[in-house]
Amino acid sequence: MSKRKKQLLSAAGGTLIVALTVLICYLVFTKNEDLNLKYDDNATVGIMPGIDLDARRKELQDALDRSMIAYSINTSPVFLNGTSKGNLLIENPGNNAKLLRVSIKIDSTQEEIYSSEYLKPGTYIDSVALDKVLEKGTYDATAYFLAYDEADGEYIGETGAQITITVQN
Repeated sequence: MSKRKKQLLSAAGGTLIVALTVLICYLVFTKNEDLNLKYDDNATVGIMPGIDLDARRKELQDALDRSMIAYSINTSPVFLNGTSKGNLLIENPGNNAKLLRVSIKIDSTQEEIYSSEYLKPGTYIDSVALDKVLEKGTYDATAYFLAYDEADGEYIGETGAQITITVQN
């Protein structure tokens, strides 16, 4: 291939790359225009006059704290046998500001094998025996954390964690 053909081929390749880059940028930056969003001309950018920023931040943080459920659990607890205590290591962290109850159910049967009483923030359960005797084996389960308002006991919501329970004998 001659030197001239190589130069033409390189120039054509470079032009193609630039054209593709321009096309991609156009598609990316004009995507929002396709939504046909109409913004209110009367809207003002900023925070309403007279709003106390510290009070607003506290309100937002309180709402966030209320909506989030913090917890800790051993995802691979081990029990020597079906009646022994195992290392569940369930914790309601001190910053949670909610009461927690824990319910553990076997995934395949939905049978509840453990249920705790309320845990105050800043408390934990190190080891505990299950409420149901399990045979030797490995069990996929879900630990459900039910959250309640600390002041009035009102149910807030729940979340869950997958765990694998091992019964050795």
